Amino acid sequence: MRIENLVVNCTARYPRTCRRTPFEVVVYELNYSSEDKDLMDLLRTKAEELARQVNPGAANNSMHEKSPERILADCIAGVVSEYFWKLYLNSEENVVSETEFDNASRQIDLKVISNNKKIEVRSSFPRNGIEFAICHPSYEFDVIGPYSNNYKPGEIQKDYYVRTLFHLYNPTDIISMISADSFKVYLTGGATWDMMIDTDYSKNKTLLPDFGLGVIQKASYRVVPFSKSKDTREIKRVIIEDQQVKN
Repeated sequence: MRIENLVVNCTARYPRTCRRTPFEVVVYELNYSSEDKDLMDLLRTKAEELARQVNPGAANNSMHEKSPERILADCIAGVVSEYFWKLYLNSEENVVSETEFDNASRQIDLKVISNNKKIEVRSSFPRNGIEFAICHPSYEFDVIGPYSNNYKPGEIQKDYYVRTLFHLYNPTDIISMISADSFKVYLTGGATWDMMIDTDYSKNKTLLPDFGLGVIQKASYRVVPFSKSKDTREIKRVIIEDQQVKN
């Protein structure tokens, strides 16, 4: 396994970018032909078990049922994202643990051990690359929070939201990549709950998202654009510092 700290300088690639400061990404690269094979097989097995638990249900006019292949792809992305965010956040001390999968919410979460604060992990597949997703002046990606019609500023849903990106042309390519060389996982920052409810950072955005399990539902979400989010090192620092504050 190879680990790289990649500093994305958006202004060098996209002069009109909204991201004016460098964005640090942590990249994990795995190779199936190496000692990474056992880990990659384990992650795939866990994703297959998770996929079998997902019941897409009946789709209505605003919901599109996912194919079995897409459900498996999303489960692989979710399991891999959770594993590497846990690995990264625990690299210096034991800070977070996994939570039980909640089929109702269909989200992947981590929990801060000392204070039970929740971290929601969401992943996406930007076909145009990581720099495009972070830096593009018109099509930058976001750190995605709760449904905007569900959130109430005084009721914390999750304390932190973090992102993982996979540079793949088709999301289902991850099914083969989890058993191949040069499989790259990009941890791309996050946001706090306070940022999600602060209009200086966040906004409502209608998405047909490529995250989540079971069904795709077009809806309005609370988001923090990458241009205003914390990068990977910054969100880790916040979580580490906050862990001393117990509920």
